[in-house]
Amino acid sequence: MANEGSADLPKPDVAIGMLDGLPISGFQIALLVMTGMAVVFDGIDNQIIGLAAPSLISEWRISTNALGLIFGAGFAGMVLGTLIGGWIGDRFGRRSALLAGIIAFGAATFATGFTQSVTEIAVLRMIAGLGLGGVPGTAAALIAEYMPSKYRPAAVSFGIICVAIGGIIGGFAASVILPSLGWRWFFYIGGALPLCATVLFYWGLPESPSFLLSRPHRRSELLRILERVGHPDPQGAISRIPPETHVYAPIADLFSPNIRRDTLALCAALFFGLFLIYSMFNWAPTLLFSNGFALPQTHAGLTAFNIGGVIGSIATGFAMTRFGSRPVLALLGSMAALICIGLALSPLSPDYAKPLLFALFVFGLTGSSVQSTIYAVASNAFPTRLRARGIGLMAGAGRLGAVFSAIGGATLVDHGGSAFFGALAVVLILEAIFLACVRNHIRAAHLRPAP
Repeated sequence: MANEGSADLPKPDVAIGMLDGLPISGFQIALLVMTGMAVVFDGIDNQIIGLAAPSLISEWRISTNALGLIFGAGFAGMVLGTLIGGWIGDRFGRRSALLAGIIAFGAATFATGFTQSVTEIAVLRMIAGLGLGGVPGTAAALIAEYMPSKYRPAAVSFGIICVAIGGIIGGFAASVILPSLGWRWFFYIGGALPLCATVLFYWGLPESPSFLLSRPHRRSELLRILERVGHPDPQGAISRIPPETHVYAPIADLFSPNIRRDTLALCAALFFGLFLIYSMFNWAPTLLFSNGFALPQTHAGLTAFNIGGVIGSIATGFAMTRFGSRPVLALLGSMAALICIGLALSPLSPDYAKPLLFALFVFGLTGSSVQSTIYAVASNAFPTRLRARGIGLMAGAGRLGAVFSAIGGATLVDHGGSAFFGALAVVLILEAIFLACVRNHIRAAHLRPAP
């Protein structure tokens, strides 16, 4: 922690500082809920094609290779979407980027219900991916910029774990809609709901205070937001800030000497993090099924992992606020690696289903929560002018890890549980090393300057 607060590190944002000494207001809680809703829709759409895949295979008799083409097209769109979403967020505002992402994946998903070929689905999944890729990072930046520092890590973590919550909701919805209405209606409903919600988001979500502060011609809008938050002297707070002319920072600034190490370390950490997450999402059920587990048990295994991740991410957010992100993430990553080693050395048999489910729950509680809270670290590490693109670049590297998991996961599953969980233990160790290289971690509460 010695380097934190050094002169060459990004300085705290002025607009965020204006909120740090305030209690959290009902207005901010409402904003957090709305932003979380947007990420829930992202999470549902993220897994919608996987949930509909059995119905597609049954009706169209498509091959697994054709299904892989659809998955790959979606991942390719997400990689591009993380970068495009970050660019829109820093250039035109976090709110604009969030709305554009939701409209993109909502419209593409709704249109998927009308498709007649694998190619049409693949093209639409790529378009959906453009929106899906940018929403979580943009939401993380937006949440970070309107929450007080005391609640910021937990709030950002909550926003990101809404992806997993969306996945859980999507699974329950699939079990109701697919048998009764069919896969086309699953896409109609899955696309129409986020499109309708954009009306709420358009009228209810304001732009982030930090972004508005960087645009002198929008200071009046910032004043109205501070008044709604409950700032005791919003006019005075704004008047003490020089009306600087905004200069758009090029993306190359992410690799300037003061933040280059954080940029590279966070990108590498999330690459390995999403390799782990998507290996579990896509391949853990197949691994269990191939080792004799019944289908309900395979679903229960992934559900246990997801539930552990949701609970762990919320707890980790509060722990990082109290103790700082560096020691908390190091502890959780180490525990997750030990659990993976234990799973690699244990027999993968239905006879040990209950201990396995508990181990997967604890694995989610530790390993999955690290991936969600990386976004909170990134929100702290990147300055306002680069935050959306920095998180977008990091998320893009993570999506590449997801692509590699589609390839590497198949090989690991073929070699059994020992190879699968042993490889994930190595991945967690590598991730922990890169997270340790990040300089601008979230400080412990007692090390932060007084607001």
